[in-house]
Formats: sequence, structure tokens, C-alpha cells
Amino acid sequence: MRRYGSVLHYLGTILVAFSLLQAAPLLISAIYRETVRFPMRIYVIPAGISLFVGLLLVSLFRSHRLTLGTAMAVGALGWFALSLVGAIPYWLALDVTYLDAFFEATSGFTTTGATLFTGLSLLPKSILLWRGLTEWIGGLGIFTLFLFVMREGGGRHVLISAEAHKAASERFSPGLFSSLRILWSIYAALTLGCSVLLFAEGMSPFDAAVHGLTTVSTGGFSNYDQSIGYFAVAGYPHAASIEYTIIAFMFLGGTSFLIHWHALRRRFAAILRNTELWVWIGILIGAAAIVAIADRGRIADVGLAEYIRSALFHVVSIATTTGFTLRPIDSSWFAPLAKQVLFLLMIVGGCVGSTAGGLKVLRVLLLGKLLRRRLRVIAGSPHEVAPITLNRRLVASGEVERAAAVAIGWAGTLVLVWLAASVGSGLSGWESLSAAVSALGNVGPNYVPSQAFLNIGPGAKVIYILAMVAGRLEILPLLMIFSRRVWR
Repeated sequence: MRRYGSVLHYLGTILVAFSLLQAAPLLISAIYRETVRFPMRIYVIPAGISLFVGLLLVSLFRSHRLTLGTAMAVGALGWFALSLVGAIPYWLALDVTYLDAFFEATSGFTTTGATLFTGLSLLPKSILLWRGLTEWIGGLGIFTLFLFVMREGGGRHVLISAEAHKAASERFSPGLFSSLRILWSIYAALTLGCSVLLFAEGMSPFDAAVHGLTTVSTGGFSNYDQSIGYFAVAGYPHAASIEYTIIAFMFLGGTSFLIHWHALRRRFAAILRNTELWVWIGILIGAAAIVAIADRGRIADVGLAEYIRSALFHVVSIATTTGFTLRPIDSSWFAPLAKQVLFLLMIVGGCVGSTAGGLKVLRVLLLGKLLRRRLRVIAGSPHEVAPITLNRRLVASGEVERAAAVAIGWAGTLVLVWLAASVGSGLSGWESLSAAVSALGNVGPNYVPSQAFLNIGPGAKVIYILAMVAGRLEILPLLMIFSRRVWR
């Protein structure tokens, strides 16, 4: 019972903190004079619910030292709690079902970026800001939740997720919460820099702010149905510069924040020996080259400069799991080979310790080294010692096992989501597989025609909601809440 109480106490703390975030869309609603058609209760009600339930849980249940399993359960249940409350503004303000609102909120907080809304440019500014803010919260929210919950637990390293373990093992400073402040400072600085550049390149202040939030967080929500392609279609004079800026900041968001910290501290040697970074850059360059070659027939349609920019944009967007597009990736613009490359990028994702989703480059690298070691042992002496090294350091066996466990869990969950969502959805095998990978990898775009995706049934929506949370939490924490050993 103490474990149940601890989980509920920390959930209450998270909900209390979350209630304060409703102030931002309230302010925008007042600035743009939306309070007549979209009254303030749209944001006051969820804030009140979050505050009331949070204070109730904190007062009724006492905190105790968390085990690794219960800490992961707090993280998993926390994402669902935030999404359930965060869906209320959509439900009250728009003509949508609560399930669709829940899907949108979950997509935002998990930085997936898949949307069931259309006519985005006609939505109230406060709703558009709320969509962007959910992604910005979610971008580093997984770090914040895990590190924040540890504050009262006594065991500061008890809550380490597969995504956060790199940042936790190589902290920015000796103090855990000092590291958290540094992390958020870098995150905020990147967001501000992106927004300022987008504004200088011709975006309105509001568009620049929202796209800054959703670019660095690698979320991908846009204020327009055409995503980033809108700015070229609308005739923005600096549309090409906007696209290059977004490419750059998507890359920065998908790169480990430890690399940014090393760069700020001028630790260039640490950057040069970071194997994951160079493999990551190599993947992007190689994938962009293949996509460019596969789609070379389009050069005559748009010109060489726009053609190369388009290939690079979509490769970086999908690889970082941001999901911005210039053209729908399910369209005939992309050759079959290009679509297959983008599909593989959805699986790999970005770097560990970044805001990106996917399996992560570091894990793919470790699994490749594990395979190489096994082949070396088979070919040589069975008694030969073949340690796995990374960045000139020996990788602990637990680290390799963790990577393998996440990969196995990822693959198993993918199969379950693919098969379950295929039942009654009316999608082909390829379409449902791409949607499953997109949801689990927190990517957003997939190879389902947009109208067909809007019309998937309630069952498929629930499955994709679970997949988005599972992918954001890197599988293991979500599985832990179903383990009886965690609650004993």
C-alpha cells in the first residue's frame, strides 16, 4: 500500500505544477480578444481540475522512498495524467470528441506531432499556442518528470529511463538539479534563438514563437495544414531561409544535449571522440544522398537548390522525429526507395539525451557492436575476451543489456501495435505498419493518406495513444506498471 501511496503522492505533485501552465494560453486568449467566443473557462476548468486533484493526492498520500519500478510507474502514469487534463481545452473549445482531444494532447506531450485536427490556421491562437506548449513541455518533460520526482525520494538515481540514462550518467555538473537547470537553460536558449531567427526571416511573432517551441522540441506541430510547406506556397520571400533555419534547429534538437554543453564549455575533444554524434551525422548525410538520388527526376520540376533542400529537410525532419514536411511523405513526389529510407529513419530516430524519439542511434550502435563481438568470438577462440568499447571507454554489460532490452521491447510492442491497429482500421499492411512505427517512434507523418488517417476508428486511436506514450517512455516504464512485483 505504501508503494501505491508514493506513486499517487508524486502524481499529485506533478498535477499541481501542471496547473500553472494554463496561464500561458489564458494570456494569449486575452491578448487576441478570444474570450468572447472562447471564454476563459476553457483553460480555467482544466487548471482547476489539475490543481484540485493534485492537492488532494498530495494531502491524502505520503511520499516514501521510490524503488526503480515505482519510479518508472510514476513516469508512465504521469504522461497519461497530463494528457487527460491537457485534452480538456481542445474538447471545450472545438467541435471534437474527447477521444480526439485526448489523441491530440497525447501526440503533443509525447512530441509525436500526429494530428486529427484540420483547418489549423482557423483555430484560436490560444489553442495553437497550447498545442505548441504541450510539445515544448514534452520535449524535455521526460527528464523533468524523472529528475523532479527523485527530489524527495532519497535515491537520486532510482528513476533512470532508457532515454535519460545517458544524461544521468554524464551529468552537466555534480549536482543533479544543477544539471537540470543547465539542461533547461540550453533548451530555452535554443528555442529563443530559433524563434528570433524565424521572426527575422518573415514569420509573424506568433508563428515564430510556436514554431520555435515545436522545432527544438522535435515535435512538429505547425499552425498550418501544409506544415512548413505553407510558407513557400504563401509566397514568403524568405521561405528558403525559414526551411534552412528549421533544418538546423531540428538537428540541434535531435543531438544529445551533452554535445551542446561540451560546445559551450569548449570541450572540443569530448565532441570529437563522441562516436554517436559522428554516426548520427553519417546517417543523415547518407540518407539525404540516397533520397536525393532516388528522387532525382524532380530536379526539372523545382530546380536543383530547392530539390536538395527538400531532400535534406525531410531526412532531418524524419530522423529527428520532428515530423515537419514540405510535402506529404505519402505523396507520389517521393520515390519508393526514398519512402523506404525515411521509414528506416523513423525506427532509428535521434541521439540519446536529445528531444528526439525512435530507438536511438546509440542503441543501434551498441547492438551493432554486440553483433560484431559475437561474430568475432565465433570466428576466434571461445575464450577470447572481446570487450565492447564506446568513446574510448569500456561499456558496462548492464548498459548493453539495457539497450538490448529496449530494442526487444520496442520490436515486440511494434508488432502488437501493428497487428492490433490493423483490425478494423481499413488500412493496408504497409499503411498500418508505417502508422505503428510513426506512433511508437514519436514521428508524426506516416504513409496513410491524410483523410484515411482522420477516419481511423476509436479502437485504432486508443492503440496509437498507447503506442505514443510507450515510445516516449522508451517501452520499459510503461511495461513496469503492469508488473505485480512493482506494487508488492
